[in-house]
Amino acid sequence: MKNYPWLFSQYKSILKKYIKNKLHPIILINSRKGLGIFQLIKNISQWFLCLNKKNFVYCNMCTSCTLIKKKNHPDLYDKNHYKIKNKTIGIDYIRYIIKNIYKTSQQGGVKIVVIKNLQNITKEANNALLKTLEEPPKDTFFLSTNNLKKINNTTISRSTIYYINIYNKTNIILSWLQKNKKIFMNDLKTALFINNFSPIRANNFLNSSQIIQRKNLMNIIYTFIMYNNNIDLLFSLLYYNNTHLFITWICYLLLDVIKFSIFKEKDILYNLDQYHLIKKLSKKSSVQYSYKILISWIKCQYILKTIPYIDKKLILIEQTLFWNNLLKSKK
Repeated sequence: MKNYPWLFSQYKSILKKYIKNKLHPIILINSRKGLGIFQLIKNISQWFLCLNKKNFVYCNMCTSCTLIKKKNHPDLYDKNHYKIKNKTIGIDYIRYIIKNIYKTSQQGGVKIVVIKNLQNITKEANNALLKTLEEPPKDTFFLSTNNLKKINNTTISRSTIYYINIYNKTNIILSWLQKNKKIFMNDLKTALFINNFSPIRANNFLNSSQIIQRKNLMNIIYTFIMYNNNIDLLFSLLYYNNTHLFITWICYLLLDVIKFSIFKEKDILYNLDQYHLIKKLSKKSSVQYSYKILISWIKCQYILKTIPYIDKKLILIEQTLFWNNLLKSKK
């Protein structure tokens, strides 16, 4: 797991159980998005099928490894390898799997079925899959990522569930994020926290124009709050860019203002790089007012996401004016 070091312990744990013949044939991996679980599944699958593996490392050179890289391994059933664009897991694909996994392995090893995002399976397909999960063929392993709350209870009862928690891997993640980057630690932590503790999303954020866009937004908010200026600029920034993302950044900022107003501690903040702005905002507005503004932005985002053909411009003007008026009334 050189790709994502925060997943190495889970990778190693599954392989150890396989080596000791204690691995349950049906595995459900439950995690949030953006942790690299698909890569974890790929690496485990490749190790299972590798012909020259040593310890916990696959060779990446044998026939099996080469076939996996070409997405053409006959004993690895992964929906992504079959040029199926539909996100729904339908009955035809499940029937195809069931038909083939009872056959002898073509490479003489195990057969692996990878079903990603199992929550997207149709009811008909799920019923067909359950019969196979009840008595899975020998040397066949199901590796699945899912939203556990949306998974059939019978499927859960027939599986071993791995819960992926990386909150205790912060130092490992920050080291990975910092690699080949000249970025302050507070900026790295901020990137991780405002991207829902997803290392992959944080890395994408740091390597894209989003990091500059966010800083511009924060600068505009500073002048908007402190001097009642730039309300037009704030509106323009929200209107002409990724509105949902910008509103999310505003919500994280306001949440930090509320936390700081109550606890007066820097370590609990998400936006560590905006400590001075948060401190000033907490003095400028009470917890009650900050909470009211936060809820208004959350409602604004919900309206923009869920109501089609709504006048986006009007909604954003109304929301920025509401924030501005609330600040004036506070004075």
